[in-house]
Amino acid sequence: MNLLKIGTFFIVTVVFISGCRTSRPLSNYDDMAPAAISKDSLLSIMPDYREELQTLTGKGRALVSEPGGSERVTVDFSSNRQKSLLTIRTAIGVEGGQILIEPDSLLIYNKVDKIAQKVSARQSDISSVGSIASLNMLDLFNFRIDERSIDRILDGEDHFIVLLNNQTVIEVDKSEGVVHRVDRSRSDGSVPYRLIEYEGYALINGFQLPRKITIFSEDGESRAIFLVQDLRVNGKLPELSIQLPDDISIYRP
Repeated sequence: MNLLKIGTFFIVTVVFISGCRTSRPLSNYDDMAPAAISKDSLLSIMPDYREELQTLTGKGRALVSEPGGSERVTVDFSSNRQKSLLTIRTAIGVEGGQILIEPDSLLIYNKVDKIAQKVSARQSDISSVGSIASLNMLDLFNFRIDERSIDRILDGEDHFIVLLNNQTVIEVDKSEGVVHRVDRSRSDGSVPYRLIEYEGYALINGFQLPRKITIFSEDGESRAIFLVQDLRVNGKLPELSIQLPDDISIYRP
């Protein structure tokens, strides 16, 4: 498994290995009652850290599984609102490379094979997992939706079931307003991932942030599993960049 596949899976990242709940078919939501909450009221209970949370750094262990094999790695990550930088190491601590996520591009440096590649953040064929590497880490950890994108809000037992106009289904915890699931399996057009599951929310310096996230590929056959071991907020970051050796050229497909 190459660095690109690992990094692409990780960027919108984090996963736990306890397994995936079976997604309810979208058509079955028709028998659910509308929730007694307005769109703006729903958004008001969902944590919105776009102003207060400006940097994020952390470390975790990741398991990336796909047909034919799996690989365990550790990932150090740093992010501000413009960029995210990931450093990936093998299970024995050898640095395999780095990934720099910017709003419109993704730079992948495979240190083992001495290859650097720059691709569009929305390029759908950069790996078998697809262009999942299109979200900034801060946006991943604090997933938000726009009021105009909401079609209906339904009443689940413990969650509000939010149906978006593009048929994405969001599960929002009733008591804390945090997102537990993003299901894009019925979304219009090609999607970079099928499912994201958030688990293990913890209060970190006043911010409710997940310690576990699960991401499944569009075909449902691949997944990444990441357990956050260390997470720090609003610290001062060094410049987020990749320093390539002089003999490494950037390949642009």
